[in-house]
Amino acid sequence: MINLLFTMTWRNMLRSKRTTVIQLLSLIIGLTCFMLIQLYVAHQHSFNSHFKDADNIYRINLLRDDNRPQTLTPLRLAEELTSNFPEIADTTRISVSTISVRNSSGVFSERALFVDENFFSFFDYSLIEGDVHTALLAPDKVVLHEAQALKYFSRSTQVIGEQLNINGKSYQVAAIIKYSAAPSTIPSEIILPIQNYFQQLPNERWRTLWNFNATITFAKVTQATAIKSLTASISDYYQQRVEGLSSYKRYRVMLEPLLDVYLNATATRSLIPPGSREMVDTFVLISFMLLVLACINFTNLATATSLRRAREVGVKKALGASPNQLALHYLIESLFITLLALGAALALTVMLLGAFNQLMGSQIALTLSFKHILTLILTLLCVTLLAGGYPALFLSRMNAALVLKGVIDAGKGGVLFRRILMVIQFIIAMLLLIASTVVSHQMHYLSTMAQGYDRENVLIINRGAAVYQDFKRQVSRFADVASLSMSHTIPTKATRTSAIVRTQETPGNEIWVGNNPISYDYFRTMGITILSGRVFQRQFPGDPYFEDNQNAGNTRGNLIINATLAAKLDADPNDIIGRFLTLGSASEGLHRHQVIGVVEDTHHVDASQRVPPMIYVLSESPEDMALRWIAIRLKSGFNQDVLRQLEQAWLALDSNRAFKYEWLSGLFDAQYHNQAQHLQLLELFTLIALVMSVAGLYAVAAFTLLQSLKEIAIRQIMGAKNWQIYALFQLRFGILVLIATLVALPIAFVLLSDWLNQYIYRVELPTSAFVMSSLACLAVAGVTVQMVALKAVRSRPVDTLKRE
Repeated sequence: MINLLFTMTWRNMLRSKRTTVIQLLSLIIGLTCFMLIQLYVAHQHSFNSHFKDADNIYRINLLRDDNRPQTLTPLRLAEELTSNFPEIADTTRISVSTISVRNSSGVFSERALFVDENFFSFFDYSLIEGDVHTALLAPDKVVLHEAQALKYFSRSTQVIGEQLNINGKSYQVAAIIKYSAAPSTIPSEIILPIQNYFQQLPNERWRTLWNFNATITFAKVTQATAIKSLTASISDYYQQRVEGLSSYKRYRVMLEPLLDVYLNATATRSLIPPGSREMVDTFVLISFMLLVLACINFTNLATATSLRRAREVGVKKALGASPNQLALHYLIESLFITLLALGAALALTVMLLGAFNQLMGSQIALTLSFKHILTLILTLLCVTLLAGGYPALFLSRMNAALVLKGVIDAGKGGVLFRRILMVIQFIIAMLLLIASTVVSHQMHYLSTMAQGYDRENVLIINRGAAVYQDFKRQVSRFADVASLSMSHTIPTKATRTSAIVRTQETPGNEIWVGNNPISYDYFRTMGITILSGRVFQRQFPGDPYFEDNQNAGNTRGNLIINATLAAKLDADPNDIIGRFLTLGSASEGLHRHQVIGVVEDTHHVDASQRVPPMIYVLSESPEDMALRWIAIRLKSGFNQDVLRQLEQAWLALDSNRAFKYEWLSGLFDAQYHNQAQHLQLLELFTLIALVMSVAGLYAVAAFTLLQSLKEIAIRQIMGAKNWQIYALFQLRFGILVLIATLVALPIAFVLLSDWLNQYIYRVELPTSAFVMSSLACLAVAGVTVQMVALKAVRSRPVDTLKRE
């Protein structure tokens, strides 16, 4: 019996090849998109889940005033937590810094994780060689990942005991970590004992400072019910110890589950760029939208071909087949077609997975575990019921006497149902089209809006304070070097230090400001415009900032402020020059400084945050105020050889430190890399949705044509013109697309307004996006209907009436 059903199904498919191909393609595309998105979503939610104790591990985030939480905490916090809070079973720390690794091939810049001895008890990596219990006990030990072992020793085994020169010191390889594709927020970097990080600090006392945040702290909490009270207790404890040590007033901590840290994009200074829970949820919705579109197409095409099967239904009913038997038969047909589509979609998913991974920057693998197989079976059954349910009922309930004559009474309910499906299709397509257009507008605005600095032709080097002065003297003579400077932070990097500003007239009015210590030529190198006053210059001995920790009154140095701070002081940029501002706190002591210049606002982070009020102070020597970034502006049209010359000059001064640079424009683009990826995916799915909607419209129009052939023939005989026939069809379906437009527009407006509100700097909702998307859908629908109407116009009325 089953063989007979499948044979009949196959013959029916071959009999209606065009319809079968469209049905299959719709389902294959819909299922492929659905599976790819579900794989991506599962991958995004699986970060850190492979660690054994992941459910009990929390990251300690620090919140200061109303700023976004940050991952960096004081170095001493971990010890304080284990000593004073019995709810915390253990803690571990990760500090990040750039290192230089030398071997026979040269010097390479790497990012290293400096960790505690118990690091592997929190994060249970599989080792190729070595012992997790002893690998980090000695300060001269180093742990490598498999890729790094291959890079430096050309092998991943028998490496234990080998020597590696790091920052001019010899380290012994103690363990090799096996490669794993499991997604993790702990990057695969070289691992060193944290004692080596302490040695890099400008001063040993920084290890015990409560207001020096330089490490990410993880804690094991075995009782999840204690998290709320524990968070409050730690926050109070921290507040008591750090209060008055910086410009912030209120301090809190939050314990964030390790399994949530990747998709929680609120915290700054994460070890890897975070994902976006909002975008993941959006793509889940889109995957179901595309699957629904595929099911609607299947339904509409199945009912559109019902006339060809009318006599088959009539014969079966005349022979005694019940409606339930017929419905089951056609459901099995739908199952067979869906099964074919699912098999093809699986194969297509495997073929496209590499390109999809490249697009999304992920390492997703398709594994057919029990969970995945169960998901596929459930998807198969759901799609079969959604796509084949209505056609099965529709065909099984036909009147036997009428269908033997080839007459189908669709009924008002059936017609209305198919038209509702078509409206839903175009609502989905229009929502995606408007969304992709608005997102594209916003991304273009972000990439072209004034940032307050010129990011072109600027090289950025992390660290190098020890060689900076000599390096600057040498490379300033290069013909292609326009200027060079060093600073504590740069555009695209968050401000790490802060201060409180007061005026002499209103000492009670405290203004929080970001503080960026810089060296000479910073504004010229970054292309930041001077709005009034002057920049720091060597001929003015009062410019350099000097801080006297013993007597705050002796602290001196001039200030340059940004336009936002001038506005908060209710001062015109030209009028504030020469005024004095008071810095410091009651506990540290107050000190006055003169404003000598006002510069344009500079975006240090992405457009989701407002430009803060800023002060700039001059650090005459990079080591004095922990300057971290070297910026080199090259002249327009520079010769590429200058990069080699810069490297040679750098290595001549410090052969143990690699010359690793990044382009400032690349750092800027990296801020919006995830959004750009998501936009590409959104545009692709929008195109797919539009094509599938057109196919659905074609199905409904074709079905309507079959039902209206007699009516059209009579109209033609009565003298109706071709344009009148065209207009008849356009009116029927144009109204439906117009209804879809009227429903989609307010929904899109609400959703996209909410999405744009996450950006401080944003476009207004472009009217053109709504207008052009609506016109595009109407135009595509019009062309599709016109193609169907053309067939009706070309038919001979006499032949049509003979068939009827």
